[in-house]
Amino acid sequence: MKSSGQSQKEKPSKQRQTQPKISDHASILAVAPPLANASTMTDASALDISAIIREVSKNIGEVMEQKLSKFSDTLDKITSRLDDQSKRIGEAEQRVSNVEDQLATMEQRLKEMEKCSAGMAQRLDEGENRSRRDNIRILNFKENAEGNNSIQFFESWLPTALGLSTAKGRIKIDRAHRSFGPKGNRPPPVIIKLHNSRDKMKILSAAKKVQNLEYAGSPIYIAQDLSLAVREKRRSFNDVCQKLLDKKIRFVMRYPARLVVNYRGSEHTFENAYEAQTFVDGSLE
Repeated sequence: MKSSGQSQKEKPSKQRQTQPKISDHASILAVAPPLANASTMTDASALDISAIIREVSKNIGEVMEQKLSKFSDTLDKITSRLDDQSKRIGEAEQRVSNVEDQLATMEQRLKEMEKCSAGMAQRLDEGENRSRRDNIRILNFKENAEGNNSIQFFESWLPTALGLSTAKGRIKIDRAHRSFGPKGNRPPPVIIKLHNSRDKMKILSAAKKVQNLEYAGSPIYIAQDLSLAVREKRRSFNDVCQKLLDKKIRFVMRYPARLVVNYRGSEHTFENAYEAQTFVDGSLE
């Protein structure tokens, strides 16, 4: 019986052990306030970070605005300068275009003037040669060999030296004088103006037939009296003419300076020495 009674008394004690104690409630209440403070601190921290972000963003925005403003001012200056340079380049291009147009006009005028000048020089040279059409040149004739009266001397010497038959044994001469110019190793040529133009061809033809024409021990040469330009052009054919002589090929120099070569029954005419030289080197055997 005691055992049952004791057991009944022991059961309430176990029930009291399972209920929370007042001290436990106190501890729970003591812990709760700190949890509420942590949430408040988290919210404050979030607010502080947001403020910092806004402040940083504001500062960055201000800095960027300042930088962009300076950059925009610099771009405006560069654009202004580029516009000015573009304007200047456009003006320079226009000036260059105008100069090119003027140069083209000047070039055309220069060509026309050169053409006109060449034509005038040709006509002047032709007029000079026409004024010399009755003249002959006696080359390598010693100075003062003709004496004081050169006209009288050559009137009698020419038909005698060339074997020409004349009515009075003389050839009428209008003028006879030495050519002007610097003196060299050879005596200046004698320029003779014949009275009759037909006597010129007689003298030149006879001079070709006479071999070793000389006077006072010096070989004498008789040629047409031509302008300097024609003589220089004819002189450029000298090498070609010498080769033709060595090959015994007939040729003739026609007025003003055209070399005519008779080769294998055909005539070949050359206006300049280069063409004649090419023909002689490549065609003649």
